[in-house]
Amino acid sequence: MKTLLTIIVGILLNAALLAQGLELKPYGFVKGDAVYSSQGVLSFGNPNLSSPQIANGVDESAVGFTAKHTRFGLKGLTGTDIKVGGVIELDFFSAGGFDPNVNPRIRLAYASVAWENLELRFGQQWDIYSPLNATTNNTNGNLWFGGNLGFRRGAIQLHYKIRAEGFQPMIQLALAEAVRETGTGIGDDNKAMLPMVQGRFSSKFLENKTIGIYFVYSSLTPKPDTSSFDYTSSGFGIDFTLPFHKYFEVHGELNMGTNLNNSDFFTIAGKGKNGDDRKNLSFWTNITSKLSDQFNFVLGIGVDKNQTDKIANGVIEQNFVIYGDFIFPITKEFSLSLELGSITTSVKGFNDRTAVIGIFSGKVNF
Repeated sequence: MKTLLTIIVGILLNAALLAQGLELKPYGFVKGDAVYSSQGVLSFGNPNLSSPQIANGVDESAVGFTAKHTRFGLKGLTGTDIKVGGVIELDFFSAGGFDPNVNPRIRLAYASVAWENLELRFGQQWDIYSPLNATTNNTNGNLWFGGNLGFRRGAIQLHYKIRAEGFQPMIQLALAEAVRETGTGIGDDNKAMLPMVQGRFSSKFLENKTIGIYFVYSSLTPKPDTSSFDYTSSGFGIDFTLPFHKYFEVHGELNMGTNLNNSDFFTIAGKGKNGDDRKNLSFWTNITSKLSDQFNFVLGIGVDKNQTDKIANGVIEQNFVIYGDFIFPITKEFSLSLELGSITTSVKGFNDRTAVIGIFSGKVNF
């Protein structure tokens, strides 16, 4: 009875939305992965294969299989002069390894309203700071801790496009959540009473090429002190999307900042504290080449360098990633891909740690 009632409610709700002119578009993919590592790796700090990002120096190879990188999204839009819409996107990823009984997880969830050249978004969205994502088969590794810093967070974003002849400038601003709530109390940024501020100015030129510059600033209250506002997270960067030809398309970012890991940007520099700022310099780029309808190739590199003034022994100084993807579209919807890569992690006072990674995947897009 409960299942029947759920189906009836779903049908009525869908009919009501269609009657209001709301266009719903599902998207996403089903993805199965086989992952190999020649040495021990960390995935978001955990010693498993869920998203290899850092070599931990453990002399132990491993192989695993999972479908947890599968993703589903739904976009909705209605209106003419004033357009109202939203996005909700789910996946099944967790950093706890290849558990077959994982729960859905919200990736994106925001409402939007747009008129003329202005759009406002409310909810969980991609960062404006370090806004691009690498083309990698290591979906939830995503070159984080290897040059890519931006993530997703709750925010209010404003996007404004400027009409111009020959190029299309755009301004983006955001007020956002600066730290992750851990269940132990109100976050440091909430105590500071100042939201994170992000901004980006970009321009599209020569029809399809884009270059952007961006910044981030947030104020944090060190624990256990609840009144001092002596240190901040801040950063600057540039991004570029340069499709010169279907055989040669370049994407990438250059980022630098101070205490960015405090604000959930993924850098190996670590978390700073009052009187101990952590600085980073990060860069990543990948080249995509669509050689034919049945074969695409991607070559990517990324480096995250700890620029902190004094680095103690045992602290990561640099993380370097290089990878190549061989992608074979079998049909418009289904593809096979093989990624081969290497992660080299440099730790002060120790020999470099290297892990060779292989990821073989089958994916259906919809």
